[in-house]
Amino acid sequence: MSNTDGLDVPAKRQKTQEAFWSFVSQWTRRQLSGLLEQVLLSEQQEWIAAGWNERKSGRAGWRNGFYRRQLLSPHGPLQVKVPRCRSSGLDCSLMFNRYQRRVQDVDRILRHAFLLGASTRGTAELAEQVFGGQISHQTVSRSLRWLDERLQQWRAQPIEPIYKVVYIDGMHVNCIEGDRMVMLVAGQREAQGPLEVLDFCVSSGERCLDLLRSLRRRGLEGVELIVSDESGAIRHAVEEVYPEVAWQHCTFHRLQALRNNIGTTDFRDAMVADAAEIFRCPTKLAAQERSLAWAGQWRQRAAWAVQQFMDDLDDSLMFYSLPKDWWKRVRTNNPMERLIRTLRMRLQPMGCFHDGPAIERAVFGQLARWHLLGTYTQ
Repeated sequence: MSNTDGLDVPAKRQKTQEAFWSFVSQWTRRQLSGLLEQVLLSEQQEWIAAGWNERKSGRAGWRNGFYRRQLLSPHGPLQVKVPRCRSSGLDCSLMFNRYQRRVQDVDRILRHAFLLGASTRGTAELAEQVFGGQISHQTVSRSLRWLDERLQQWRAQPIEPIYKVVYIDGMHVNCIEGDRMVMLVAGQREAQGPLEVLDFCVSSGERCLDLLRSLRRRGLEGVELIVSDESGAIRHAVEEVYPEVAWQHCTFHRLQALRNNIGTTDFRDAMVADAAEIFRCPTKLAAQERSLAWAGQWRQRAAWAVQQFMDDLDDSLMFYSLPKDWWKRVRTNNPMERLIRTLRMRLQPMGCFHDGPAIERAVFGQLARWHLLGTYTQ
């Protein structure tokens, strides 16, 4: 169905709607600018305490024209005529601070967009589309520095000795200065309870010695088991800071290493499946006996792989020291790895970070948004 002007009805209706809402937007901005100007004039009148060219003993100052100021609001950019006073500046703090160029609601929306996974450039582009004003990605990055203060407050809070199990793991993050590793430490109070991140750091490798020292100074005591992969740096840090705490070598990583050591053979799946049954035994003694039987069964086919698996096997049986309802949860580092997988998925769209503090803001913001920060009060 065509119309006389060559546009079909839906297209013409669309143009009409766009024109209408464009008019509404412009009218709203004009009205809002006018309201701000009236309030500023009232503030000026109250401060001067005299009318135009009125001479009186109680007069506090003189009017000195206007200057124009652009203020980005949720309704779009506003052009505001701000009155000036000759002797001193007019107090505009009722509506905006000195040098402020954006309403706080705009910054709040931009921060939320960043925490949802948008990069700083993507957030700046979103601001242009939604608010009609141009914001550089550097401005967005500066607006996110409010997270620095909250991060410092969180790290200064004491930790109650309520975490029975602690998990340690890390993830790579792209950075202009070179690849960085984010090391996270999380605690668990109860067997079925949630994972709570206690602290994290950004380093050039899996270095967590200073991180663990800081946690112990803050009060992380009473830990009965620390779970991680076979990282030598993590193991060294645990032995240095928490020598009295048992270390659980993740059983999944041990089985994965066994699979790699066996190589491509027709019996690999059966051999790994048999080894996995060791960690499902009802007691630690039963697990040790089953491991010896397993080694005797498979040694002739893959002696080196069996030897590597059996070396320090007790490190992967430390979960038996806890009550039975903990076993399934703590024999692997999977709870922490699931958290890291989700965190990585959120950080990847943000692209390559500029430096370590930028990474810390992004990680802290995501964890705070998910309410995964132990001891943190929003």
